[in-house]
Amino acid sequence: MSAVEALLARMIDYAGLFPPAALDMERAVGNYQSYLLAEHSWMLGNFIVPASRLGEFGEVFSRVCCDEQQQPWTLSVVCSSAATGDDFKAIEEFQQGAAFVSTVEVKAADIRSARAVLRVMPERPARYVEFPPERARRLLPVLASHKARAKLRTGGVTPEAIPRPEAVARFLRFCAENRVPFKATAGMHHAVRGSHSLTYDVSSPVACTHGFLNFFLAAGQAWLGAHETAVVKTLREEDPAEFHLEEDTINWHNQSLTDIQIARFRADLAISFGSCSFTEPIDDLKAMEWV
Repeated sequence: MSAVEALLARMIDYAGLFPPAALDMERAVGNYQSYLLAEHSWMLGNFIVPASRLGEFGEVFSRVCCDEQQQPWTLSVVCSSAATGDDFKAIEEFQQGAAFVSTVEVKAADIRSARAVLRVMPERPARYVEFPPERARRLLPVLASHKARAKLRTGGVTPEAIPRPEAVARFLRFCAENRVPFKATAGMHHAVRGSHSLTYDVSSPVACTHGFLNFFLAAGQAWLGAHETAVVKTLREEDPAEFHLEEDTINWHNQSLTDIQIARFRADLAISFGSCSFTEPIDDLKAMEWV
């Protein structure tokens, strides 16, 4: 496996149902089906769906696709903010031969709510807990004790939703120290950090958004025990030309990750990120001649 394949394999969870895309179910399901059959399907991760819409998903899935001979779908199910019993019941009762729940995502504002929700959830499928990044130091040991994973919101439709690089760096380092795998969500449609529109409206606000290459390479640094200043520097880099791809290594800022190192931290730490677009990340990678 090459370095780029190790880095990008199943990296992008498709969140077409969520803002700013906010597609209807039929369009989102159709898009994911087309991506599964496309050239870059090896980068495609789970289909993200709210627990409250699993029934709707099942109906559309049965109508739009799929042949049982095709690749099964993996779902990441997002619970409501309150993570109610209705959410867990919908997940438990979901049955669809060619699609199965791979992960469940919940929110927790603090240690107490994290413990409460994890106590009532089975350990399988894998559980992601989203929480404010400034609470990572205290919450991550709780997640580790429950064999749960972390989820970081890296953006949104307003500039205020984008966490500072320093906060992201601390999150990455604390996850590495506690050996808690994580995923990211929102705001990372582009490969490298830069100023972009936050929605698809002509009047959209513009802000500096995190790049998914910055983010995952910074995660690799954290996994190897790099100092916070080096991790922040990687997160802040805005020049695509600073990232150099070779067959078995990725190099930047006098840093280097081998294909073996990348495969390990992707498996053990940095799992994926959610994006409402699958094509925009691919377009950036093509422009950089990485794929």
